[in-house]
Amino acid sequence: MKSVSNLRLMMPWWCSPAGITAGFLLPVLFLIAYVGETNHPGLVVRGLPFLSLSYIALAAALLLITAAAGWLGSQFDMRSDAGTTPADWDVPAMALGALALMAYVVWFKDFFLDPTLILNTLLGNHRPNRDNIDALPGVTSLVNMGPAFFSIYAYRVMFTQGTRLSRGMHAMATALVLMTAFRVYAWSERLALVEALVPFALALGARSMHSMALFWQGLRTVGPIAALPVLIFYFGVAEYFRSWTTATYSSKMPFWDFAIGRFASYYYTSLNNGAGLLATTDWPTGRFEHVLVWLHSAPFSLGRFFSDWMGYKGSEFHLFLNQFGDPEFNNPSGLYSVISDLGLPGGMFYFLVIALAGGFFFQAYRRGKVAGVLLYPIFFITFLEVFRYPYLGTTRAFTWVLGIAFVLILMKLLSPRSPILLRHAS
Repeated sequence: MKSVSNLRLMMPWWCSPAGITAGFLLPVLFLIAYVGETNHPGLVVRGLPFLSLSYIALAAALLLITAAAGWLGSQFDMRSDAGTTPADWDVPAMALGALALMAYVVWFKDFFLDPTLILNTLLGNHRPNRDNIDALPGVTSLVNMGPAFFSIYAYRVMFTQGTRLSRGMHAMATALVLMTAFRVYAWSERLALVEALVPFALALGARSMHSMALFWQGLRTVGPIAALPVLIFYFGVAEYFRSWTTATYSSKMPFWDFAIGRFASYYYTSLNNGAGLLATTDWPTGRFEHVLVWLHSAPFSLGRFFSDWMGYKGSEFHLFLNQFGDPEFNNPSGLYSVISDLGLPGGMFYFLVIALAGGFFFQAYRRGKVAGVLLYPIFFITFLEVFRYPYLGTTRAFTWVLGIAFVLILMKLLSPRSPILLRHAS
């Protein structure tokens, strides 16, 4: 069996930070800006217009910095995972999956106690309240550790390295997929689906480079570009139940016009919000309102202490939305909001560091290192979500990172070289 440290996976262009940023996000940026200037029947620009050419140029510059730094980071290699194989990842992954599954059971307990509620939800007769997503903070938030399990599972399915996955791993993956799918449907939580799919997409992309089948060749060539129509369709279906049936849209335009318009409106408004934030407020604020959301929301009064220390009395962005935008469309963009928090030099440094780390963990993923397999998917989503908000600073991303830390610590404790095991053996 080839050791993990000697493994070097080929990866398609779109899997790398430079590829996803310069090859995909940059063209989409210009496309969104162009669509925003057209009279598309489904396009609704929320709020006053702020997204001028100068702001588009700023966004493009930040994306180019990200692409260059991502490429540079991928030139460095992580030290070897001496003495470990992918099979060693399974027990920590199962423990993590059990935590996420327990959190789902607590969250969905009302549905398990009343099966008719599940049926009515699936039939569309009952729509759960989105405010109940964080009904038990500290418990239900553990569901966001699920993507860390998927990262290991997807990699192990594609690259078993001579070891078979146990039935327990397959059963855990099936249970978490079903829970995630119900979460996405019942609460219209699109991002939860993205978080679950990205680990599989990266593993499939890596697998495509080791196969001559036409499907895999097509996947590694076009990647997310071919998925863009699918994404727009999915976006339209998700919005169908929320907006299509209203008097504003129903029977007034074809479905595809509706889907494209909502998709473009969504991302254009996010960028426009961020540009407007810079145009109407004093920055940098230095309050980390956007890049450290999880720290402002920390439990046990830590969040309140940090907010007081930073002088954060309330969301300046929400004040902007109420005055110049639309509170329903509350994404501040992951580009301009960083500049609002940190200023131009600080924002450029932020993207430089994030991209360097992303490139480093991309290389670690290619080498089959467990840290890369666990961490690169979260950086990949950070790049994907950069038009909407700084994903890496959110509470759900922080919980995902806690799950990653849990796996790495448990692996260390279960390692044959662990002081605990050596002491027990002696």
